[in-house]
Amino acid sequence: MSIRNFLIESVSGSGKTTMAEALARRSYQVIHSDRELVCHGDPQTGEPLDLPPAGRMVKAAEWGHSHWIWPVDKVRSVVADIK
Repeated sequence: MSIRNFLIESVSGSGKTTMAEALARRSYQVIHSDRELVCHGDPQTGEPLDLPPAGRMVKAAEWGHSHWIWPVDKVRSVVADIK
């Protein structure tokens, strides 16, 4: 028997997390990429970084967006586990 994998993607606020949580309640394996696979890090080196000091919210949001990275080794590990 083969295993099917599904990628749920859409714009913010469209219900992706709600759908994933409903699937998890039904005992499906769910990987929340924004919760489990990403981190704040240096886009050049991939090294994790702490959040910047509290300041203006706009600047913190801009920093967070530009430093939101997917550590390639972690993503590959999860993909390998699914296969």
